[in-house]
Amino acid sequence: MDALGEKGSIRRRCSILGIRRQTYHSRKAGKRPERRNDVLRQMLRDLSAQYVAWGFWMIFHFIRNQGFTWNHKRVYAVWKEENLHLRKVPSRPKIRREYVDLIAPNQINEGWAMDFLSEWVVGAQEQTVRIINIMDECSRRALWTQAHASITGSALVGILDRVIEWRSKPAYIRCDNGPEFICDALKEWAKKQGIELRYIQPGKPTQNGLIERLNGTLRTECLNLEWFASIEDLDYKLQQWSMVYNRKRPHSAIKYMTPAQYEDKNPLLYFKVVA
Repeated sequence: MDALGEKGSIRRRCSILGIRRQTYHSRKAGKRPERRNDVLRQMLRDLSAQYVAWGFWMIFHFIRNQGFTWNHKRVYAVWKEENLHLRKVPSRPKIRREYVDLIAPNQINEGWAMDFLSEWVVGAQEQTVRIINIMDECSRRALWTQAHASITGSALVGILDRVIEWRSKPAYIRCDNGPEFICDALKEWAKKQGIELRYIQPGKPTQNGLIERLNGTLRTECLNLEWFASIEDLDYKLQQWSMVYNRKRPHSAIKYMTPAQYEDKNPLLYFKVVA
């Protein structure tokens, strides 16, 4: 209406545009329905910016406690228009795995198990590290134990390649659903090598109980007994412990022989010829 200027009377312009003259005069006087929620709209924006963790009902009752009488329907309509809902982090889709019995293989090097455990390095920085453990499920031999500040899927593939160089390939590797174990790099590597990845069901570490037993032994007999000044110091002590575990410590599951003795006395039980 205002854009038409003084062209024609108000009666004529309202007739052409199909609006009531009362509507025109009321809007001219400042009664604009689309502006009736401006105060509420700005208040919701300010409160949402100030209290970012508050949801709608918390904000609504806060406004009512300040003496405003807007009902929840009107407040919620403006809340939706401004898109002020709390941003929830989308949950990861649940991983569904079939149950696989934890039965130790009858052949050496037929199946491996691997897992990570976290530990503090007591030093100037108190840096957290992750320790990768790989073991033979038949002989209980610790094939690889090493500390890392962090480790990626590609780095894990490199470690497995180094173990295969002197150990040869297993038929399967049992592991949990950690990010390093479900990454594409490890899956592609296993497919190329012809190795089956046996994932346990989420939240059930007992399905990988052999490596959990090794982790507990490592923590009890090494990590809980000493202070470590650096990752290098920790890694050195881990290698010393690994030598004792494989060559000196009797293991009840293999008739109190050491893993090295068990493999030496059963050379015909190898799943594949060791390189």
